[in-house]
Amino acid sequence: MAYDVIKLDKQDRIAVLTLNRPEKLNALSHDLLEEFVDALDDVQADQDISVLVLTGTGRAFSSGFDISPNLEHEEEAATAHWDSTHYNPRAIMKLWHMRQPTISAVNGFALAAGNVLAMTADIVIASEDAVFGEPEIRHVAHSPAILLPYMIPFRHLHWLYFTGDTIDAKTAEKWNMVNMVVPADQLMAEAMKAAERIAKVPAFATQTMKRSIKGTYDKMGFTDAFENHLMQRMIELMTHDVPEKEAFDIIKEEQGMKIFLEARDGPFR
Repeated sequence: MAYDVIKLDKQDRIAVLTLNRPEKLNALSHDLLEEFVDALDDVQADQDISVLVLTGTGRAFSSGFDISPNLEHEEEAATAHWDSTHYNPRAIMKLWHMRQPTISAVNGFALAAGNVLAMTADIVIASEDAVFGEPEIRHVAHSPAILLPYMIPFRHLHWLYFTGDTIDAKTAEKWNMVNMVVPADQLMAEAMKAAERIAKVPAFATQTMKRSIKGTYDKMGFTDAFENHLMQRMIELMTHDVPEKEAFDIIKEEQGMKIFLEARDGPFR
């Protein structure tokens, strides 16, 4: 299948999926997420693939959902609204449910939904210039999925979720968000080295082990927590008369993303 905003390469039992909108810092547009889902379906169905590596082109892994001004939204029936509203989070979480082990090779920015996407992989390798964070709370939006409570100490996740601050790769490693930090020019080499080690293990064994691990998270309430968070996001989206949210929406639509980001993040510098 031909792709426009991602790349998918397969070789020696390893698939490499690359987000490919560098001019937009690999922002997760609807088109990109559709191609992402199609590519994951392709890899999932390929019995010759033992491990998937996910990365981004350019200076970002992903800056999160595409929130550019004046995005068009198709009209839809009310009965379709729930599924369409939650398409993006479910698309990202498809990586979590892959039967093959997955590795995020994080270059540059991994912010908001981009941070969630990175964390959704089984193993995370970060370049020294990687930056992680969940800044969307500053404009009254919420992360597409709650993963960090299952990964890092709650003091750290509270700081990230409540402040919207970003952290560097070494801090992310210290906080247990990444497995290792490597020089930027060695990122893909180290990610492929890890993928090759996993690919040497019998695929049946790794995939059975992964099902057990994910099943354990479900026993700990992961799926219920994810569905509860979708409900909280729906409430946030449907709630009107939130002055800060309305003000940011006006700035974004009338003055553009540069002014929007300055208004959102400027007070925190």
